[in-house]
Amino acid sequence: MEFDFIYNTDANRYSLKLSSEQLALQCFLLDEFEQKASAYQPLFTQLQQLKPQSQYQWDGKEYRLTVQASEVVICHYALLQEGSADTELDPEQDLELDQSQLYAECGLEDLLHLLAQWQHFLPA
Repeated sequence: MEFDFIYNTDANRYSLKLSSEQLALQCFLLDEFEQKASAYQPLFTQLQQLKPQSQYQWDGKEYRLTVQASEVVICHYALLQEGSADTELDPEQDLELDQSQLYAECGLEDLLHLLAQWQHFLPA
């Protein structure tokens, strides 16, 4: 997974840039956490402890991160069926919404690498 980290000195703001296929992951990392390294540590620690066949779910304000067998899915709640605890997509909304910022997949190792580098880039 390719990524770039950016620090805007005028705005005193940290951001990251991922590929278009990973926009939901980019939004997840920027919108769900404070822009400091320690904010990501609980998620990073939980992900590091997962075994190859483990399942894990992290519910954020706007996104759900799900891990199954070392595959990570980031999905905006707008794509999930109303009242469903599962990560099933609603087919009607699936056609109506631009999914680029709503859904992404990656491997657990890639996400752990990205999180480690991102935490190193951010202030403590």
